[in-house]
Amino acid sequence: MKVIAVGNAFCGDDGVGAAVLAELAGMLPATVGLVDLGTDALALVDELDPGTPCLVIDAARMGREPGAVVVFRPEDAKLRIRSDGLSLHGLGLVEAFALAERLGRMPRDLKVIGVEPAQVGLGTGLSDAVAAAVPRVVDLIKAEVLRHE
Repeated sequence: MKVIAVGNAFCGDDGVGAAVLAELAGMLPATVGLVDLGTDALALVDELDPGTPCLVIDAARMGREPGAVVVFRPEDAKLRIRSDGLSLHGLGLVEAFALAERLGRMPRDLKVIGVEPAQVGLGTGLSDAVAAAVPRVVDLIKAEVLRHE
């Protein structure tokens, strides 16, 4: 299994994935890969493998209260490729998933853990609402890892 964080730690709550990985360090079996891609969503395609279960953590504007945590599969969400193809990550998750699917790299078991951001402007550190969500995300990931053992 892989746990992959995508986000920019220099854009406030967009760094939630890196914060989650920092909390997870040393908690999971050595067989679980922890990968921080930063803002390089295109590199996500290289990390994906059809036979390896995968969790992707990212800040996601879902129209919910800041700090809300939602687990979904890419095909279950109303995801659309933006007309300009850009996000805070240059190439967005939606585009990376579409490319992985086209290249035959999309895992059969992939879930996205989205955390509703309060702010994504320039600056480090998470908002209080998103920082409070980090332990919930950690618990979700630990439960998923147990499910796959």
